Amino acid sequence: MRCAGALAGLCLLSLAAEAKEPATLGDLEVLLQKGAFAELLERAEDVAPASRTDAWKNLVTGAAVAVVKSTAVTKDPFAPALEADVLLKRHIFLAERQPFLAARDGAVLGAAQRCFKEADGEPCWKTLAVFEPTLTPPGSLDLGKALRRNGALPARVTSLYAKAAAKDPAACKDADVQDVLVASLDGPVEGAPAVSARSVAFTVCWAALSPKLKAAMVGASSYRLRNACKPLREKKALTALQEDLCQDEEQ
Repeated sequence: MRCAGALAGLCLLSLAAEAKEPATLGDLEVLLQKGAFAELLERAEDVAPASRTDAWKNLVTGAAVAVVKSTAVTKDPFAPALEADVLLKRHIFLAERQPFLAARDGAVLGAAQRCFKEADGEPCWKTLAVFEPTLTPPGSLDLGKALRRNGALPARVTSLYAKAAAKDPAACKDADVQDVLVASLDGPVEGAPAVSARSVAFTVCWAALSPKLKAAMVGASSYRLRNACKPLREKKALTALQEDLCQDEEQ
């Protein structure tokens, strides 16, 4: 290629780009050691798809985690979480990497904690609701607890707790998880909180939650009877008096 005239500068840049050797796995390792995480992610795609081994994925994962954790948060508290989603679209295998998912969960939780401090946090809360469905089960539990510490009502976190319990029954033993699941039965049968609560309260959480569910039937509201009578009947956990109350409510 010959460079001349007004386009000589652009031509030289093009020649330099052509002359630049594609990055090797060794180059990526050096970039990781130097903390050049953004450059590593940019040059990782130099490696041919057929050569993107587990070692390559580990390097990309390490850099992606570092970038998410170091993303500067200015006006937008969700900048780190948004950066994580960009990386996830670019390298879809990150969805199977627990260190990356944990970093993304942490970014969402950090954004939520900033929301609590905002004078006018309504837009931030709306954005948080978009991220919630994509959290991991542990991340869902952590966010639910953070929201509860900041005064969230049970219905606000039921789906988060249900998601956590569905994957890890140990969450069913948590006192606040139990309180939220039971309280969420005091709502419309087709409402999202009640649906989420029933999905785990009478299945994976039954062993841990049954004493509290049975006790909650004393003086139960109409909503609670409608939500709990059928599953409790199926488990033969209704007293004769409760069965009468249930039949009256179901008529």
